[in-house]
Amino acid sequence: MTVPKLFRALTLTLVAAVFAASAAHAAAPATGTDRSSRWESRLQQKLNLTEDQLAAFRQIHATRDVQAQRQQHKALRTSQAELRRLALNGADDATLQVKQTEVQNLLAQSMQQRLAALKQIGPILNADQREAFAKMMEGGWRHHGRPHPQQQPS
Repeated sequence: MTVPKLFRALTLTLVAAVFAASAAHAAAPATGTDRSSRWESRLQQKLNLTEDQLAAFRQIHATRDVQAQRQQHKALRTSQAELRRLALNGADDATLQVKQTEVQNLLAQSMQQRLAALKQIGPILNADQREAFAKMMEGGWRHHGRPHPQQQPS
């Protein structure tokens, strides 16, 4: 086989392998179980949770209304964006006040939901675990205790 034909054959094989891998990945069920299991594993490791404590976390997680939380979060983001647009486009003070009140109410609802979850979690953990959990959550739910980069003074 000549070099160009060999190169073409290798390229076609590589492209076919990429397509096969993509198809296999796309065919895999897209569930949140991988993310949940990673979260549980990280939580168990960082907090040194017992199996009973982990089961209690799973129960709390299972009983939450994910769809309602997503809708509430989406409403908050939408209202915040609308408030920004109104302010940038010179809306009158009354209109801005109404939208600002809407955003504040949605923020308060989010805070109440987080506090309700923390009230459920608190009794599951011992004092050291509660402190470690609080430190993990300082960076927000998405950071899971990853340290924030230090900001340099300007």
